[in-house]
Amino acid sequence: MAINPFDDWWYFYRLDAMSLYFVKSTLEPDEPFLLCPASKVAARAYTFVSLEYLPYSQHVNGVPEGFDVELMQECFLRMGEDLTIMLLPWKRAVYMAMNSYVDGIFGALETQTRKEKLFFSDPVRVEQISFFVRKNSKITFDGDLNKLRKHSFGVISAFSYGKNLDRFFGNELTTGRVEQVIDTEMNIAKLIKGRFDILVGDHFSTMHTLRSLGLQDAVRSLEPPVAENKIYAAFSKERNLDHLRDRFNTALQSIREDGTWDKISQKYAD
Repeated sequence: MAINPFDDWWYFYRLDAMSLYFVKSTLEPDEPFLLCPASKVAARAYTFVSLEYLPYSQHVNGVPEGFDVELMQECFLRMGEDLTIMLLPWKRAVYMAMNSYVDGIFGALETQTRKEKLFFSDPVRVEQISFFVRKNSKITFDGDLNKLRKHSFGVISAFSYGKNLDRFFGNELTTGRVEQVIDTEMNIAKLIKGRFDILVGDHFSTMHTLRSLGLQDAVRSLEPPVAENKIYAAFSKERNLDHLRDRFNTALQSIREDGTWDKISQKYAD
């Protein structure tokens, strides 16, 4: 039998990240039925997602930490807003942000497709993308991507590496020369096992992860770096969070001006 929400019961469903919570409350027949925006009765808690990406974002004893995490937390603290952070496989994180299952995403590049669904902040930081090979590999790189077309690559699924690299890998995918993985650790493991020839990754993050795994002597980076990309936080358009983005930009600017950005960055510098 169908439930009539205006009888004895009303039901509220909320998709919160990966789980569907079922919330039920009762009303007496003579009580008024009044729905109010949540922000009028309680502080709004915003949920943002990203990926495990040392040292920018990682779980330490089950708690999100890292440069990007601390920066997001500091911005929201200055904004007077509550923030929940979830670190997920990147493809899932992007899907949830693009479909407004969460309020936004951080550690992301700006792409045309993403701009259709998300409001992007001012740049948070800059990443340097490099190619990595096994220590004994004879592969070299002089900046010409076309010379590497015969080789195979490992990338993180749904990750954008900038327009030129995205276009390059998009053309190569049909030939099976690009293998997609869920995170940097898996990418490193497959490179060492010889599953592909070249790992693609943020230079700082990849080197940090190699050291954390004790594999820094098994892999080397190719010069020159292949790209430099601006990294952003992005806010749901469907949820009309452009105002939140604007406040975030103001908080981010104050963090840069008072030296907090540098202090947080220094904590994670090698």
